[in-house]
Amino acid sequence: MLMKITVKLIAMDPFSPPGFDANGIGVFTLADGSSLEDLISALKLPDGVGEAYMTLLNEDAVPISGRAGVALSDGDEVTVFPAIKGG
Repeated sequence: MLMKITVKLIAMDPFSPPGFDANGIGVFTLADGSSLEDLISALKLPDGVGEAYMTLLNEDAVPISGRAGVALSDGDEVTVFPAIKGG
């Protein structure tokens, strides 16, 4: 079976993959049992630096090291944004 996951991209301009609206929201269809890591890979983030992006699953932070072990469910909402650095 397939599941639909809503993805929100925050502060990713000018990156705008196909299927996302002007607000950076898109819906991905993935196979049941797909992990958060599978979704991040499918997004094909710029320069292959997916590890530099922070992720929220249904508003809960998921550490980079834990993405592969987090199974997604139909209707989940994932937010992806670049890590913020300050000085």
